[in-house]
Amino acid sequence: MAFLPMTSNDENLQRARELQAFAEDADVLPVLVQIDPDPDGMASAMGLRRLLHRTEEESPIISLGEVTRPENRRMAEMLGLQVVKVSATELNGLKKVVAVDTQPAPEEGARTKYAVIDHHPVREGWSGEFVDIRPLMGAAATMVTQYLRATGEGVITPRLATALLYGIRTDTDILRRGATPEDVEAYAFLQGIADQELLRKIGRPAFSERGIRALGQALAGLAVDGHVAVAYAGRLDDPSSHVLPSLADFLLTIQGVAWSAAVGLIEDRIAMNIRRVGGAVGAGALARELSEEPGAGGGHHSMARVTIAVEPGRFSVEAGDADATRWAMERIRAGIEAVRSVRSDGPADG
Repeated sequence: MAFLPMTSNDENLQRARELQAFAEDADVLPVLVQIDPDPDGMASAMGLRRLLHRTEEESPIISLGEVTRPENRRMAEMLGLQVVKVSATELNGLKKVVAVDTQPAPEEGARTKYAVIDHHPVREGWSGEFVDIRPLMGAAATMVTQYLRATGEGVITPRLATALLYGIRTDTDILRRGATPEDVEAYAFLQGIADQELLRKIGRPAFSERGIRALGQALAGLAVDGHVAVAYAGRLDDPSSHVLPSLADFLLTIQGVAWSAAVGLIEDRIAMNIRRVGGAVGAGALARELSEEPGAGGGHHSMARVTIAVEPGRFSVEAGDADATRWAMERIRAGIEAVRSVRSDGPADG
C-alpha cells in the first residue's frame, strides 16, 4: 500500500487550533464515540479533553450505546473513564459535539454543530464545522497524539499515554494491520511515556468459559472455501459474544485464507466479525454490502462487523452447526462478488 505524505507538525498545529476555536464558546462540549465504544475512541476522547483543557464535567464522553466487550470495560475501569449513554433525541438536541473515531448520523432537522476527527472512510448525510478525516490512518488516537504534540499544551501523562498507546495497539493489531508511518511514530513516542504495568493489565484477554467452549466448537465445524474461512459460534450471550473478534483473527491465520468471518447468533440477530488481508475489496465494503439496514454494517479495509436481523428459530443455537455455517459462507461469497462487480476489481483474489 502506498501511503500519503506524512502530515507536518504545522498542519497538525493548525488543525488543533481550529478545533480549539470550535470549542471555545461551548460551556459543555460532549465527545461522541461509536455505539460500542472501543479503546481507540475512548483514548482519543481522553486526549481531546486534554487538548481542549476540559474536565470530565465540561466534556463528558457520550455514546448511543454502551461499552460491552470485557477488555474495553476493563480499560474504562482501570483508567477511570465513564461513557454516558444518550438517546438519539438527546444527541440531536445538543448545540455542539466533537465526534471522534466515528461520524455523526443526525436526524432530519437536527441543528447540532459537529467537529469530526476520524480515520474511517467518509460517510454521507452529515456536515461539520471542523473535519479531519484520514481513512489511511490506523487509529484516531494517532491523530489526537499529533494534535497534543503539535501544540505542546498539556503534559501527556503516563495514564493518557497508556490509553492512547492501547488505542493504537488495538486498532492496528500492534502495528501489524493498517498502520502508517505516522502510527508507528506516535506509537514509539507514547511507548516511552506509558505505564507498562497498567498496559499489561488492560490488555490481558478475558473470556467467559462459555465463550471459550463456543470458540472450540465453532473451529471444529469451520468451513474453508478457497480463500474464505467461516466459523459459526452458535447462540452467544453478551459476555461470550466478545469471542467473535478473536475467532475471526484466528481464522485468518489459516494458510491461504484471505477472508475470514466469525458468526454468532445474538438475540434475534446474526453477527459477523469479518477480517481481510490484502486485495482491493475490503472488509468494511463487504459489511456494508451484507447489511440490510442503515448503520448495521461497516468498518475498515482489514476488519469490520455486520449484524443481520433473522426470524426466531431460523438458525441452530449450537456452535459449529453445518447449515448456519453454509448459509454464512454463501452470504459472504455472494457479498464479495457483489462488491467486486460494482467496483470492477478484476480477477477474484479471495
